[in-house]
Amino acid sequence: MTEQRGRTRRPQGTDPRQRRRTGGRGDRRARPDQTVRMAPVQVGDELELTVDRLGYRGEGVARHEGFAVFIEGALPGERVQARVTQVARSFAHAHLHTVLTPATERVVPLCAVYDLCGGCQLQHLSYAGQLQFKRQAVVDALTRIGKFPSQAVEALVRSTIPMDEPWRYRNKVQVAAAVRGGRFVIGFVEEGTHEPVEASECLIRPVGHDQVLAKTLEVIDHYAIGAYDEASGQGDVTRIAIRTTKGGEVLLIVDTAGASLPHAKAFASALAAKVDGIEEEEASDARGLGRPRIRLAGIVHQPSSGASRVLYGVPYVDETIAGLDFRVSADSFLQVNPVQTERLYQEAIQAAVLETEDFVWDLYCGIGTLSLLAAQHCRRVVGIEEVEQAVDDAKANATRNGLPHADFVAGRVEQAIVDLLEREGPPDVVLLDPPRAGCAPEVLAALLVASPRRIVYVSCNPATLARDLRLLADGGYESRLIQPLDMFPQTAHVECCVSLVRSS
Repeated sequence: MTEQRGRTRRPQGTDPRQRRRTGGRGDRRARPDQTVRMAPVQVGDELELTVDRLGYRGEGVARHEGFAVFIEGALPGERVQARVTQVARSFAHAHLHTVLTPATERVVPLCAVYDLCGGCQLQHLSYAGQLQFKRQAVVDALTRIGKFPSQAVEALVRSTIPMDEPWRYRNKVQVAAAVRGGRFVIGFVEEGTHEPVEASECLIRPVGHDQVLAKTLEVIDHYAIGAYDEASGQGDVTRIAIRTTKGGEVLLIVDTAGASLPHAKAFASALAAKVDGIEEEEASDARGLGRPRIRLAGIVHQPSSGASRVLYGVPYVDETIAGLDFRVSADSFLQVNPVQTERLYQEAIQAAVLETEDFVWDLYCGIGTLSLLAAQHCRRVVGIEEVEQAVDDAKANATRNGLPHADFVAGRVEQAIVDLLEREGPPDVVLLDPPRAGCAPEVLAALLVASPRRIVYVSCNPATLARDLRLLADGGYESRLIQPLDMFPQTAHVECCVSLVRSS
């Protein structure tokens, strides 16, 4: 696959994650003082283990005397040496020390700071292996959490839809800011800390993002704008985000701990002069997107409290998705991978099997992407979204695309869905695209009362998807299609589209 160009296999006896700190996100589940006396391992134990499978975060899972040991950076089939770092009641975490027998799917990570950065988890696994892992993650969640029969699940879950070029794909990144040695630094947050990992290049964001961030740091240094320091409570900037479009538009968002951004007008003016119209440089290899020119749409200041301020231009970018035009504001949600977004939504609309007289609900609708794609095929769509800015965008998007039969409601889905059912009656088809936490129980209960002919569930979390599908299955809905899609290459995350029909 593409990601293996120029790679060599890591020799036996090397440690692919030497610099990764012990601990990590999973370790927060186990406190150092929770070591269980009956556990067959203790902190500091050196173990030689064979890895059985990957966990949901992409970590290797092995067993020692029947006791689960999670080893970040280890792959199935590998024989490894690892040192125990945390012990809980039913599992332990260990730091990978040496790979004694590498898996055939092991590759050398391309990123220089992969061992520290929390942005990716699977660069050490070939892309073919990543796709297999993501399909298996869906299968495992449905069987273990959803309690669906394994044979039925294996028959329903399709192969993961891949990216042709699984690098430089993100249209939005957010980096943390911090003070280090008196310097202003930014980066993705290091595993298990709040500390940003400095890197001038990131292989999952466009080359233009690297350039814009470099120019932003130049202007910040010129005006001596400080990063917020958690320990002292001093400083200003907490995060910087960049949103881009396929056409090269850029929206820069600066978050601050306080209400103000020092030298805000001068900062914005100087940055606009440096960024607007610069030509995107070639990447260090063939993974660059190669867009010819960057057009700065706007610079927005977002304080921790109070309203956002537009420092330059406008507070949104314009994006095209499947032939429709969308306004995307700073706070609005849009899938981060523009190539895979179109593939995902194509799957969702096909799964909906819409008819011309259908009444459709789009729950957790964001800026109305799925709503408006569905509106091209049915009588009426109502989208519900909690974020008011996203609803404003959705309404504007309906107008600009000439789709007046798509309406949008701002409010919590669990309440708005009840009001909508009472006011307009049940829908024929429901589209669901909830956050990682999945659907609120009240939403699923209302759906069972509304009893639509078909439900299409778009999920970014196999665990909550499996939980919700079990509730829908118990309420009379049968899954007919389960399609994983790789929205986030090099990470452990997987997107999934499920088609359900009412069976009773």
